[in-house]
Amino acid sequence: MFIINYFVSLHQNNKKLLSISIMQELFFELLRVSIGQMDCLSRGPLPQEWHDIYTTAQRHGLTGVCYKGMERLFDYGLRAPQDLSIDWMADAEALRENQELLDIRCEKLVKKLGERKIRAAVMNGAGVRRFDGCESQQLSQTISIDIFIDCSMDRAIKFANQTGQQDIHCAYTSLALNAWADMPVNLCYRVLSARNPFVNRKMQKWFAQNKELMFRQSNDSISAPSLTMNAICMLQTFQQRLLSGKATVSFLLDYYYVLSQLSGDFQPFKDGSDMAKTLETLGLTQFAAGVMWVLQETLALDRKCMLCAPQAEEGHFILKELMAEKRSLWDLVRHYPMEMMWPRR
Repeated sequence: MFIINYFVSLHQNNKKLLSISIMQELFFELLRVSIGQMDCLSRGPLPQEWHDIYTTAQRHGLTGVCYKGMERLFDYGLRAPQDLSIDWMADAEALRENQELLDIRCEKLVKKLGERKIRAAVMNGAGVRRFDGCESQQLSQTISIDIFIDCSMDRAIKFANQTGQQDIHCAYTSLALNAWADMPVNLCYRVLSARNPFVNRKMQKWFAQNKELMFRQSNDSISAPSLTMNAICMLQTFQQRLLSGKATVSFLLDYYYVLSQLSGDFQPFKDGSDMAKTLETLGLTQFAAGVMWVLQETLALDRKCMLCAPQAEEGHFILKELMAEKRSLWDLVRHYPMEMMWPRR
């Protein structure tokens, strides 16, 4: 009887996993519709599936992007339940307004830093948006303002004090600036950071050599990293977020836009190394190959845009951890022992 119950339970769990996998596929199909990689879904979602897709989009900061996809599906007669559509539309409009406010705040903060003679560059999603006119990318949610400042940690602390902030929490890479109550701000005096001290030492040396690639100016003179620099920095940031259980598909979508714009045309780095050698130097070769597979499978990234050849086994693991509602610490330790064995910086 025990054996029968065991196999029944196993069968039910497998069905549940299959159901989750199907829902995720519909979610990524909707994303591909949103960014123009598909015209329509492979099938019309059931009402509960629409709700599951919406919940997943909320969790990953993609309600606005996915709503753009829903609008494109109207021509094919595919519609989410009416009450859900109304909520979804309201979320998308609120997100659009929030992103506009975030961009204004970025400009104010960068100018204030400039007044203190601190060179700054807007990073990650907010930085990518400054150079990308794609409407779908403008709807990708940015959860914080991340700004690289070309100064020491002590100088960053002094700046925070000059804004009136006395309670300052510093990490190895950044400090949290209490500029606005409703918007986290990170002043980053280091961009790359590995838990493994030996890899971290190489990263700091490499970044010091290539720091000038952080300062590409947009039309309004606000700096952001060059696309090639973003290809490295955002990859490593995504890795650290995955290890800490904070990775989202929204960040991955921003990265997709960076690689799509580059289309494989990477700037040379200071030491003359190509992309393959740079990934090896920074200890990111295997992880990069996995991320390329995820981008290929979920967002249909063109092979010519990739940093390296995709690797399915690594990609499966990354996708599993990315979509999990809670990170599996033990799985991460087994898969990335040389990173996870060291304390978080």
